[in-house]
Amino acid sequence: MFKLIMFVCLFSFLLASSSNAQMQVGLASGRDSVIVLDDLIQEAIENNPQIKSTEQQWRAVQRRAPQVSSLDDPVLSYTRGLSSVETRVGPQENVFMLSQRFPFFGKLSLKGEMADQDALAVEQKYLATIRDVVYRLKLAYYDLYWIDRSLLILQEYQRLLRDFQSVAERKYATGTGIQANVLKAQVEISSIEERRLNFDKMREGAVARLNALLAREQATPVGFVAAIDTTLFEVSESELIQEAIEEREELKSVEAMIQKSEYAISLSKRNYWPDLNLSFSYVTIPGGRTTAPDNGKDAWSINAGINLPIWLGRRNAAVDEAQATLVSNRENYENLQNEVEAEIAELYARLKTAERTVNLYAQQLIPDAERTLQSALASYQTGTLDFLSLLDSERLLLNFRLAYAKELANYRQQAAGLERAVGGELP
Repeated sequence: MFKLIMFVCLFSFLLASSSNAQMQVGLASGRDSVIVLDDLIQEAIENNPQIKSTEQQWRAVQRRAPQVSSLDDPVLSYTRGLSSVETRVGPQENVFMLSQRFPFFGKLSLKGEMADQDALAVEQKYLATIRDVVYRLKLAYYDLYWIDRSLLILQEYQRLLRDFQSVAERKYATGTGIQANVLKAQVEISSIEERRLNFDKMREGAVARLNALLAREQATPVGFVAAIDTTLFEVSESELIQEAIEEREELKSVEAMIQKSEYAISLSKRNYWPDLNLSFSYVTIPGGRTTAPDNGKDAWSINAGINLPIWLGRRNAAVDEAQATLVSNRENYENLQNEVEAEIAELYARLKTAERTVNLYAQQLIPDAERTLQSALASYQTGTLDFLSLLDSERLLLNFRLAYAKELANYRQQAAGLERAVGGELP
């Protein structure tokens, strides 16, 4: 009897404890290493192919501004007359011409600014991709915590049940117990084994998701999630919305497109003004053909020209297009802001619900179940409570412990979703 009571007390203590050392010992047989979330996040940022692809897109767009903001290549031409063109100092033989087009003041810089805004938009897409990957990584990580914690709890409970079974078998053999107690312990052990197998299957799925995000081989083993931060966040919904408006990557990307549209309007209006084309010519003239004092002197000339922007219809249409694009981008920003606010409101409500559930288990359900178990244990010692009822009390506490581990993971997952919606860490 004393041994049984000691095991009950020991089991209750093990369930209540959540130190890292105990977590490591619990499943050391199959998962002897501890994984840390920050290390996984850093590995994902360095190796995830989706992040690397978006980063290269950003780097590619960054090189667009130098291309569009520089002058066109100058044109060098050569003319060889098929028949002589006589001049006072002799016939023209070879004509070399170098020409360069100069867009109207401000056109090239505006094209560069537009390209910079494109790069800024893609940069925000890159940062949003990192946020998405980190969010999915956290979901898998907290699932692993719930699974590993549950496996540990079930392992300790199953160990206790085997001792229950041994005690019941001895009491039955000596005639002081009944066979039903032995059978009940056996059924309970089998039931726990089934639950452990289900958790093992779920762990395989979580590990597969984690390895995919880290660009690892699917067969790569993943260590044990020892513990998670159980701190509850103290932040208001209005603060989160304000932070999202300032930090959310998608909003910043649309802001870049709005700025690009404003530059596009300025550029389209500058197209009403002509561009300048300068050319320099050098003409070779062989000597000895005339008696002029400057006989055979080569000729130099400079030419300037402009295009005539007389077709106003196309320029008016370009201005209208740029203005319509600006209005569209502003409407898109307002719509996205509304969606972000609604998303945060929904996720904030989920976070608060999860917080209340966590507190309910920690402050009421588990303490009540522990007191119930203590009362059942006292009654069992006096012989006023049978073995099966004591086992039911232990099972009730077990289920609450398992549910509490799941709710802790769920709370952190809701917080991760809120961080993704805000675009930054929660204060």
